[in-house]
Amino acid sequence: MSLTRRDFLAGACAAGAAAALPARLLGRASDVKPDGSFSFVHMTDMHVTPKRKGDQGYRKCVESVRNLACKPAFVLMGGDLGFDGNYHTKEEFENFIRLYKEISDELGIPYYNCMGNHDVLGYSSRRKVAVDDPDIGKKMIMDRLGWEKSYYSFDFGGWHFVVLDSIYPIQTDSGPTYEPRIGDEQLEWLAYDLGAAGDRPTVAVTHIAAFCNRGQITGDRNYKAMDGHMVLWDTKELRTILERHKVKALLQGHSHTIEEYRYNGVWYLTSAAASGAWWSGDWVGSPPGYTVFHCKGDELTWEHATYEWEPQLEPTDELERRRTAEKRAFEEEQRRLLERERAGKRD
Repeated sequence: MSLTRRDFLAGACAAGAAAALPARLLGRASDVKPDGSFSFVHMTDMHVTPKRKGDQGYRKCVESVRNLACKPAFVLMGGDLGFDGNYHTKEEFENFIRLYKEISDELGIPYYNCMGNHDVLGYSSRRKVAVDDPDIGKKMIMDRLGWEKSYYSFDFGGWHFVVLDSIYPIQTDSGPTYEPRIGDEQLEWLAYDLGAAGDRPTVAVTHIAAFCNRGQITGDRNYKAMDGHMVLWDTKELRTILERHKVKALLQGHSHTIEEYRYNGVWYLTSAAASGAWWSGDWVGSPPGYTVFHCKGDELTWEHATYEWEPQLEPTDELERRRTAEKRAFEEEQRRLLERERAGKRD
């Protein structure tokens, strides 16, 4: 059955089926509805930090999820949980992780963590820890969150869910860093994990996207599709596995901009960042929010949701104020043009 969209506010609300959950996950799943349907949330790019009162903003986001009319069974966290381990001290990063966990626990339902590029300690030449620090890389956040393996899968309500790790460690002359790729070992694991799942409908999640059309969106003819760290360098290898096993959707993050793209039967869905533009508004592309998904039979539908949060800019946030002003000016110009065009007025 093909994927469709529907308005989740008008559609039938669904709760989640009970499932065997890792001990590290808190809360309990709701009972499955009589028709076998359930809902879940994809939340990504939280970047939890006291800066700009981002911890208070994230708590508002969590409250919004708790108040959904259709109670979700669980949350798939899409990475960049705390802000961040690459450019902050170990003590600061530990505080970000603590805040993320304390506030996420307030969801009252299970949540599944995915590794983001800001969730690693010291994977940058600008690191503030020694290259031989025993907690460098993914170890620190995984230890603090009781996170057993950086990629894994689980079953829920007759569906299969796969959480991928798109942060591939490498060594350079300046120390450890990463490449945006899944890697051969994890790709092999994925292929056999999906094989074992059989014909169960499946959703996968990654932090760094397989598809991100930034160059097309901005009209930048010089922007390379595989440029930098915005997309996976082994997208082709990943998508062929997803296509072969008829995976329903790959949920993505990283760009802070909503995108929906379908190729060879697989939906590539990028949710808005819970933090918007790193808690400074919505100038990066999409306002702060998340995506609500509904599973019924083998059908997957979704709706993007926002929540109320007023950015708390700091005195030094000059760039953020300028970008916000530019976005507001653009929106006002679009409104003016729309009114003129509908009135049939020409210059």
